[in-house]
Amino acid sequence: MLKKIEHIIMLKDFYGPLLTEKQREVVNLYYENDWSLSEIAEHMSITRQAVYDLLKRAESSLEDYENRLGLAMKFINTRQQLEEVYNLLNYKEKIDEAKVEKAAKILRDISESI
Repeated sequence: MLKKIEHIIMLKDFYGPLLTEKQREVVNLYYENDWSLSEIAEHMSITRQAVYDLLKRAESSLEDYENRLGLAMKFINTRQQLEEVYNLLNYKEKIDEAKVEKAAKILRDISESI
């Protein structure tokens, strides 16, 4: 699985608009800008504990959205399938009918899941 930082950033990319403005700001400053809780607290004029609580609520909300909707996991799976198609159809190697059929099946599966 992705490291926690990458995981949270990906979830924020998908579900960030569903967070409050303060939650988005805290997640952005903490995970993307690598600010400490104290730096964020000073910047936002709130306590370190308030920053921690905002961060934990935001993380929980992001995980909940992903558990309910699964958009990030679907994106990862689709990207992996497309990489497999690319590798099957890589023109550096000889392409045979079996590879083309497998690539077509993967693409059909992707289109049916959309």
